[in-house]
Amino acid sequence: MDSSKKFPPIHHLLGGHNIQWNNDQQELEIDYVALESFTNPRGTVEGGMICAMLDDVMGLFSFFANNQQPATTINLTMDFLRPCQVGTIQTKCRFVKQGKSILNIESEAWQNNKMVARSTANFMVL
Repeated sequence: MDSSKKFPPIHHLLGGHNIQWNNDQQELEIDYVALESFTNPRGTVEGGMICAMLDDVMGLFSFFANNQQPATTINLTMDFLRPCQVGTIQTKCRFVKQGKSILNIESEAWQNNKMVARSTANFMVL
């Protein structure tokens, strides 16, 4: 699954790598790299950067899991559970429900075996 050259520029900016697609489980896992430049004044990763990572993994998931049809985010909710440090962030993504035109998706961000954030989103198939 290394067609990563075709992934959106934001995926590369966020350091997306180690992409693992599980077709049987319809799950996608991607690791991202939170840089020092992603931090807030307290020195932890800015929530918007984590949100961008989860939006990216869900967007790629919607493409892979829905016969490579493009889709776009129509809404997204975020829960921030604990501070996130500079370094690797593992993300996991799966369907809540797959409709014909609307995809309900959930994702999680993990660091050091602890969930730091989670998100749910709805994507519209284009």
